[in-house]
Parts: sequence; structure tokens; C-alpha cells
Amino acid sequence: MENGNAVNLPNIKMNVASLLDHYRRCGIHLYAKNGELGYRTAKGAMTEEIMSTIRTRKSDILHHLAYLEESRFHVTATSANRALLFNRFLWKYYSNRVMEVSSANAPHIVMRCTGEILTEPLLRSIDILLERHEVLSSSIDIDGGNLYLVYHSEKSVAFREVTVTVAGKTTQEREDEAHHIANNLVWEEYDLDKGPLYRVFLIRLSAVDYILGVALHHAIGDLISIGILLQELFHVYGSIMNGTMLRVTPTRIRYVDYLASMESWSTRPSCIKHIQYWKDLLKSTPVTDLLPKGNRFQRGTVSESTAEMKLRLTARTSRGLKEMAVRLKTTLFTVLLAIYKTAIWRMNGQEELVVVALHAGRFNAGFQNIIGDFALEVAYKTCLAGNPSFTEVVGCVVRAMNEANLHQPVPLDWVRSALAEDDILFSAPGINFTTGDAYEPRNPLGPRQLSLPPPGVRHGCHGFPVSCAIEFRDGARKIEGSMVYRKDLYDKAAIGAFLNCFTKTASDAIRFPERKLDAVGRFQEKRR
Repeated sequence: MENGNAVNLPNIKMNVASLLDHYRRCGIHLYAKNGELGYRTAKGAMTEEIMSTIRTRKSDILHHLAYLEESRFHVTATSANRALLFNRFLWKYYSNRVMEVSSANAPHIVMRCTGEILTEPLLRSIDILLERHEVLSSSIDIDGGNLYLVYHSEKSVAFREVTVTVAGKTTQEREDEAHHIANNLVWEEYDLDKGPLYRVFLIRLSAVDYILGVALHHAIGDLISIGILLQELFHVYGSIMNGTMLRVTPTRIRYVDYLASMESWSTRPSCIKHIQYWKDLLKSTPVTDLLPKGNRFQRGTVSESTAEMKLRLTARTSRGLKEMAVRLKTTLFTVLLAIYKTAIWRMNGQEELVVVALHAGRFNAGFQNIIGDFALEVAYKTCLAGNPSFTEVVGCVVRAMNEANLHQPVPLDWVRSALAEDDILFSAPGINFTTGDAYEPRNPLGPRQLSLPPPGVRHGCHGFPVSCAIEFRDGARKIEGSMVYRKDLYDKAAIGAFLNCFTKTASDAIRFPERKLDAVGRFQEKRR
């Protein structure tokens, strides 16, 4: 009941979800404990007006929090050392690419460092991390057409040390050789049957000048995991060198337990309810395209070969987008997603749009210091009917993200399979966003990030099968990105036109955030 009238339950949940999200942005986190409502808050955030609203909506809020807890995925500890991989990066459901898993599937950090580093303490540091993260000693097994992650009791140190030859070479030649070696070590094929599925390497240019690199196969790690691995490696190494007690937060779960729990959860009513929600959401708009129908670049035969085109926003535009995110009390990713959707609308006129994005997927506090691939694809659907202003588009995107959080994301391949049962083929553009901090972790050795391109073009933004995907990296001053696209669907000219449209949309959004869009996508004065 609300205001004495019966209200539709899903609407109550959505309203409460938006309210709680607003409070979170204000620094107020509400939680339920023993049937009572509690809160954690930043100093000065809680006002009497907010307290009054919370008291008025207490029953609805408690009901909503109970609903979330009931439908939430939980990890159960097991003694298993083998679990099914549902990981989309292995392309399990795409038979022609099932084992194309090495060169396009290695999140990594490679850094140029100065200062002394000793091999023996570094090896001891790796050995400690192998005890802490069992997943580093795993391999992949194929059984009955399924892929399994298998833990091994025997620890395997995957460390390579290379010294660049100095005699007869200029400084630039030594630099080029070191970069070439690093690139080869990052993208070297993994022995999936035997493992291990990680590697650490040290390339010495001199006694105090070297390149340090770490890489993980995507079966056992995402971008957050590679940061965890490197930061803990530095922390353990520093403790050994300083002779101090090692202080790290204990790991609370094993990655294999997470995988086993996901497999079990996939058959439970709460998960099936989530899958049905996503299926119902996407089946009315199964395809979002960059271009109007009939304007695709169609080859005679279907091919999944890809190409990549770079995108660089100016420092002025990048600064304007960041300032807009602060002004609208949202994130830079939300603003970029809104621009991406607006640019697609401008190109093809489609009002209902679906864009696939990567979600960290670390819903549980116990996931935060675990090496594993928890990232999930989330399909964000929004409607741009009614010629909204850009600020209104951001509001649509925020609501879509709130609703997605209410209906906990499940692996999108599960949803694709459910849609396929009704002969619905889902296809959408992708987007990914990483901050500079993800690539440049702080450490005492003063690293300088190297850029090592893969030997081949990635398929999709991070491997998921989409028609095209745009990827952004937020650097210190400029936002840079690239778009990977299927060459059987788009040609270079079409992608170039879209990226120009994206850049123009970003500029217009900064200059005219409150102006309406007309039917052809031009900003006009907002009608009074």
C-alpha cells in the first residue's frame, strides 16, 4: 500500500530502486538487518527531509531489500577442484572459435621500471601468490563439449627472465628488442591442457633498468584481476625485501567455488526469473545496428574477420565530458554510453536501442581481492522517443542501469540461448570503459606504462561476439578509444562516418545539454 492505494509491486520496486540509487550517490547506504532498517552515511549527507522520506517508505524499502537478498546469487564453499566454465571469452557457443583463446584473451600489464630488482625475492613472491590464489595453477579441460577449469595441487611458477644483449647495439635498438620480446611473451600461446594460465616476466636492459610484465588468460582473470596480481606482487616483494610482516586481506572464497555456485544457481527459480526478465526485455528489440537497414556493407559470404579504427577525443572534449558527469552527478561511463546511444540514434533513427557493456560482476564483498573472471555482459536498453535533450538521454541511461541492477545481471550467453529457443537472434553494439588507474597501479618502482598492441585484431571489444564494439580508456588528459567491427557488416567508410558522428555528438552534448533533438538528430532550442 502507498498513500492508501494499492500499487503495482514491480513499480514499487523500481521506484524504491531509483530512490536507493539516488541516496547512494549522496553517500547514504541503506541496509536491512534482523528486520530493521539501518544506514551508513557520509558526514552531513543525512538530512531531516531524507530521514522523513525513509521513515515514510520504510516498509517498501525493507520489502525491496528482502527481494534483492532472496534473488541474489550467493557463493557456497565446496571441496571441488573442477568446475564448469560459462565464461563468454572462451566463446563456448561458437564452435569455429572454441579454442581461439590465447592471443585475444590475455589481459596484461607491462611496465618500464627503474631501480634494482632481485630475481630470487621475486620468485619467492610469486610462490606466495600461488599459495594465496590457487587459480593461478589451473588448466582447462574439455569434456563432453564443455569447458572446465581444473585446479592442480602442484604449484607451477610461470616466470621468464630475459637479458637484452648490449654489445654492438644502440640504445634505441635495445629498446626495440625489449619491446619485441615483451610483446611476444604477452601473446605467447598458453598450454591450456597443462597450464599454468598466467605468466610473469622480467626483461633486463641493465642492472637498474628493466621491463616487468604480468599476464593472465581470460579463463582465470579479468582486468581487475590483473591489477590485483600486480599490486600483490609488489606488496609481497616489498615485504620480503624490507623484512617486514606480510599484511594482506585474507581471501574469503575460491574462484572454483564461484564457478560451481554459478552452475548450481543457473537452475534455481531465482536465476530463471532473472533470465526471463532479460529475455522479455530484449526480444522486442533483438537487433541494434549502427546504420539504417539496407546500408550495411554486405559481402557475398559471411565472415567474422574484423578491423579496428582509432578514436581520440581532444583534451577539451575529454575535460568537458568529465565536468558534465560531475554536474549530472553520474559517472563518465554513463555519459559516454549516453553519447554512444545518441550517435547510433542519429545514424539510423532507431528509437529503441540496446548496447552491451561490461559489468565488473563483483557483487559480493568477498570477490574484491580474488583473481578470477567475474565480469559480465549487461544489455542496457533505452528508448529515445520524443526528441529528448542530452540530459534527458543521460536520465534514460541511468534508469536503465538502475533497473539492470535490480534484476541482477546473468551471463548474457544464457539469455542468448533462451532467445534462440524462440528463434530470436540477438545482436547489439558493445562498449567498454577503463580508467587509467586500471592500467597504471601505484607501486614503489615508479612504472611507466608501455603500449603493446596484440598481433591480431580483437573480435569485439573484449571478445564477445557483437557486430561492433567501441572501447574507451580514460587517460590523464584525453579519452582515447577504438572501434572494432565485423568487416562483413561494415566497411571503413561507414565506421569512419559513425566515429565522426560520435565526436560531433560529444561536442554538441557539452555545448547544448538541455536542447531538444529533432527528428534528424540536430540540436534545437528547447521549446518553452
